[in-house]
Amino acid sequence: MKALEISGINFSYNQPVDKSGIAGNEYALRDFSMSVESSQFHALLGPNGAGKTTLMRLITGQLRGYAGEINICGYKNINNEALNLIGYAPQPISVYTTLTAMENLRIFGVMAGLSDKLIKERSAEVLAETGLLSYAQKHVSTYSGGMLRRLNLAVALLHSPQLLLLDEPTVGVDPQSRHHIYELLKKMNTTGVAVVLCTHIMDEAQRLCSRVTLLDKGSVIFSGDMNEIDNLEKFFLERTGRGLRDEN
Repeated sequence: MKALEISGINFSYNQPVDKSGIAGNEYALRDFSMSVESSQFHALLGPNGAGKTTLMRLITGQLRGYAGEINICGYKNINNEALNLIGYAPQPISVYTTLTAMENLRIFGVMAGLSDKLIKERSAEVLAETGLLSYAQKHVSTYSGGMLRRLNLAVALLHSPQLLLLDEPTVGVDPQSRHHIYELLKKMNTTGVAVVLCTHIMDEAQRLCSRVTLLDKGSVIFSGDMNEIDNLEKFFLERTGRGLRDEN
């Protein structure tokens, strides 16, 4: 079973897209398709404004009004059952800085429908996995950037997802935190969790991922095995150009 199957997605922020996919000329995503196998580590790459974050927001149900199909672990509709199988660590830190790590995890555990017992068990496990257990009762406002990134990941892992979506999970962190996150992600992947990694760090993607989807201006411009590519950064620049991309 595929962890994620996306077929012919068209999406525009400016106007609704009907079933034919017609929505004027401005698409955030145009005829986008992508497949992620169970237990696969998949890189989703592209310049600023390519549509990567938009895609993740569609998969997680934050955006609606698209044409095409998104299937999650066999579910053909983005419903609560499907969403409960996804862990999502967005680029913006998504935790409450006025609370402790344990209090944050309790809130997100309740939102995920976990029992009190399971919240306690899983909170201790994910904090240990992310190297934060000794800081569990510390207010998040005292955390370093690397600690915040690891807590962001801990929240995504709390409910034991089958599909993990990561949007720039190591941006702005120190080498030690980056290494710890890498090792944790590889461990999760070996247990059967499918990982979709969105990053601008080409070495990170080439080191971790077995497959890559490259998009630009909302469309797929390459999809294939990572071992087909000798130098990912060179390949990326050849396919997307060397001009600056300042759009969000």
